[in-house]
Amino acid sequence: MLRPPLDTSADFEKGSLNHFRLRIGTPRMHSSTRPHPMFAIPRFIALISLLIFFPTAAAALDSGAAEGHGEASSGQEAQAGVDTRTEVNPPETYELDLVTVTATRNEREAVTAPASVSVITGAELERLPVGDLTDALRDVPGVTLSAGSQGRRSLDIRGMGSAHTLILVDGKRVNSGEAVFRHNDFDIGMVPAEAIDRIEVVRGSMSSLYGSEALGGVINIVTKPVSEVWTAGIDAKGQTPLSGASGEELRSSAYLSGPLIEGKLGIRLTGAFDQRLPWHGARDPSARVLDGKGNPVTRPDGSAVHHGDLATLEGRRDHNGRARLVWTPDRRQSIAVEYGQAYQTREGEYFIQSFGVADSTVDRRDLVLSHEGRWDWGVSQLRGYREMVETAPDDLFQDNWVLEGNSTVFLGDHALTFGAEGRWTELEAADTFTSGRASVAQQAVFAQDEFQILDEVMLLAGARLDHHQDFGLHATPRAYVVYTPAEAVTLKGGVGTGFRAPTLRQLSDESIVSSCRGACVIIGNPDLSPERSVNYEASATYDRKSWGIGVTVFHTDVSDLIDTPRGEGVDPIGQTDSGLPIFVPRNVDSARLRGVETTLRLAPIRAVRFTANHTLLEARDVGADVELDNRPRHVANGQADWRITGALTAFVRGQYVGEQKSGSRTLDGYALFDAGVGYRPMERLGVSAGVLNLADTRTDRGDGYAFQERGRTIYLGMNARY
Repeated sequence: MLRPPLDTSADFEKGSLNHFRLRIGTPRMHSSTRPHPMFAIPRFIALISLLIFFPTAAAALDSGAAEGHGEASSGQEAQAGVDTRTEVNPPETYELDLVTVTATRNEREAVTAPASVSVITGAELERLPVGDLTDALRDVPGVTLSAGSQGRRSLDIRGMGSAHTLILVDGKRVNSGEAVFRHNDFDIGMVPAEAIDRIEVVRGSMSSLYGSEALGGVINIVTKPVSEVWTAGIDAKGQTPLSGASGEELRSSAYLSGPLIEGKLGIRLTGAFDQRLPWHGARDPSARVLDGKGNPVTRPDGSAVHHGDLATLEGRRDHNGRARLVWTPDRRQSIAVEYGQAYQTREGEYFIQSFGVADSTVDRRDLVLSHEGRWDWGVSQLRGYREMVETAPDDLFQDNWVLEGNSTVFLGDHALTFGAEGRWTELEAADTFTSGRASVAQQAVFAQDEFQILDEVMLLAGARLDHHQDFGLHATPRAYVVYTPAEAVTLKGGVGTGFRAPTLRQLSDESIVSSCRGACVIIGNPDLSPERSVNYEASATYDRKSWGIGVTVFHTDVSDLIDTPRGEGVDPIGQTDSGLPIFVPRNVDSARLRGVETTLRLAPIRAVRFTANHTLLEARDVGADVELDNRPRHVANGQADWRITGALTAFVRGQYVGEQKSGSRTLDGYALFDAGVGYRPMERLGVSAGVLNLADTRTDRGDGYAFQERGRTIYLGMNARY
């Protein structure tokens, strides 16, 4: 059901704009230093020591606080932002009242939202070994992992590529794709775990609300609000592979929030430091690396390259910091200003057709100014932000300006939402564009009506009109109906359309980009057309306290897909002066993606919960009548959670990734299994430990798998709040 505006006597930030909350995410702090890889080992040992000795110190602190102030009530804890839930929630409360704002821009319960929605809560992120978004979301129905370079992972939704998945942070789009196209996983690790309240995943086209890039779906990271009382938290996780060499990983984040002026001005500070050393997973590390002609590969200095030198997964360091100030002049309005910075370095050697070094940096800064209003007639939001991204050694600079606003008016059984958006992107790239730069502008207006026809029937109808400076006007309508004939039964279905404009690089014939590991170049194609999609889906769910089941059927038709065929078997359009082949992006025949998502939840007793889901996907190039690459036909996930005592929990989970096509080969399916325990000796402290990939399943044998599954790995984690 739709949740109307909260009473204006309530705190604005906690409930504003029907849970919009504008809690913008957290890029990382700049650091000019690059610690030696050996420093990661002491850090990992320090983390283990911290996990051993922190409970004693925290117990003393907690005891002292209780002695001085008395025990806080559950209401006070909730007000302070303290999660009072245990590691495994009882079946009576698990997953009830989960809400989403991404599906409609208004707060709705996830089960009755007019879309296919999954919500991952902050409590789940705390107790599971989550590194970045790929770890948090790979168990979500319809979500699969796909490949980047150097073993990087990206997210696909229902077979649509990562370019068709829009990532938002509190509803603010992440716009760094033009500059960080060689660092395709930069955005998925940009928000520290301690800052996240929940993650909402909407599957299916959402261009009617969010425009381009939302053909496949939307991932919205919702962060914690500014708190009414001072509260703080830290989260630390460490991992080390037991196979291969190196690869140790440490992720840490901190959160501090509270009032500077009671009832008027509040602040939130978040920061993170993440580090992963390069993982060398070669099974024969002493063997020489040979090129395609069988000749030994050497570095530019003439030294020999062995398989043990190559990074199966590249190393990376991320620094992240963000500050948010919220001024509440009265109970109806809130004004916020926010600044964040993220800095990342990567390292590692690789050989893909030729020898190379992955050393690079990405520096992102952003500034946000926003106003939220809650009025007698409804709610409003106005936001402007600027994002700047620099990369090296590419020497690219991307500058994004966004101005957007929307309002929701509640008229009887109708919730009418109207909005407008303007986006301006400029890319400076002296070595990429012959003129040194390129730019693009897009504007849009959208409208939506959520009509509660009957108590058990809701109809959504909406449309967006985008204007692209190169392609003119594009309309993307959407319609959805939700029917709840009984309290436990929900039937949903609808149709949505989408479009995606080519990127600046793809569109500009001034763009010249090195590819094929230096063995070819790609130039832009001004004759490209935007990609278009139509998505149909229908679902049925039955949800009781102790068990639930759901089935969703979907069908997506995509036309004018943009692809850049290159490499063996593809004829270039010409050659450079140095003899390198030239390839161009082009619109290819349409694709069809259809399938079935099934979910199951079972809690036979209060202390035990089972969850499972399965996705059946058929993804085909309709014109060529062939299966699309790197899209497994079957993906199944299962997890069992057991609350052993009130403080001790355990879980076991597994994932099966079925057969998939890769070029001319069909790759075998494989399974992954993890197990872990969580211990919360007190309400404000939790520790966790376990083993990932128990069977040491590997996908790094050169068989054509899309990305690298790291070998058997142990992990330790800790989170604490005050």
